[in-house]
Amino acid sequence: MTSTAWTFTIPQDRVQEFRDLLADLNRDHLPGLDARAREVGYHRERMWLQPGEDGGAEFIVYLEFDEGVDLADFSERLLAYESAFTRWWTPRFASFGIPTTFGEPLLSWDA
Repeated sequence: MTSTAWTFTIPQDRVQEFRDLLADLNRDHLPGLDARAREVGYHRERMWLQPGEDGGAEFIVYLEFDEGVDLADFSERLLAYESAFTRWWTPRFASFGIPTTFGEPLLSWDA
């Protein structure tokens, strides 16, 4: 199984706006997220907000890829994928800043 994670900072004055965006996603747009995931090659996505001492938060995303998916190809497919969902999601999500790289794996451990 191949996976990746990435993070970026949500400023204090936009944390509630970001929570509202994710609530909209969860309530009304999961079918579009699911279709995008299947098309670009991942099957599991987890998202967290880690509160910061300054009132902001770190947004953390974890993805598990389908068998044989290459990380470089994946990022190209993800950025190129277009649908009604991405026309709704991408401008809203991008307003918070989109990371240009994925996290560097340092430890992978299973019990």
